[in-house]
Amino acid sequence: MKKLSLLGIALAVSMLLLAGCGEKKHEGNHGHEHKMEEKATEEVVANNVSFKEEKAGEIFQHYIHVKTALVNSDADEAANGAKMIVASIGEADGSAEISAAAKSISETSDIKEQRVAFADLSAAVEEALEGQLASGAVYKQYCPMAFNNKGGYWLSDQEGIRNPYFGDKMLKCGRVEKVMGEL
Repeated sequence: MKKLSLLGIALAVSMLLLAGCGEKKHEGNHGHEHKMEEKATEEVVANNVSFKEEKAGEIFQHYIHVKTALVNSDADEAANGAKMIVASIGEADGSAEISAAAKSISETSDIKEQRVAFADLSAAVEEALEGQLASGAVYKQYCPMAFNNKGGYWLSDQEGIRNPYFGDKMLKCGRVEKVMGEL
């Protein structure tokens, strides 16, 4: 009888401890979820780029649209984004290179050709954005393996590498070469 009582007490204590651990674990998970929410919010704030001129902001957003489409190997969407760049530029001064590269992307459904033109687009957009950042950061990124190991640059609103020259074949191939603006 005494052994049964001790066993019952031990079982009760064990259940209380397990229940307590479960609560702590739940609180720990809740805290972890909260940290994840904070991190996601910080990333959104960190990626919030603004420009001195509205036209520069429009061009950059459409450029990011094209880059994302190329990362996803979506030639149709890359062409759509490039058409938006051409429409957004209109008669802006110094935009002939941007317009020519964007037209090249919009006029083909060959992803390889689009990626070649994207290198030209990236260089032209970088030049156009020089001195235009009001807040945030733009990351100039580089893949040494692009174009038969000649290398290729692109711009991003995020520090994390998402390679538009290889898409999912080499999604994270590359590095940040330069940060324009503030972190």
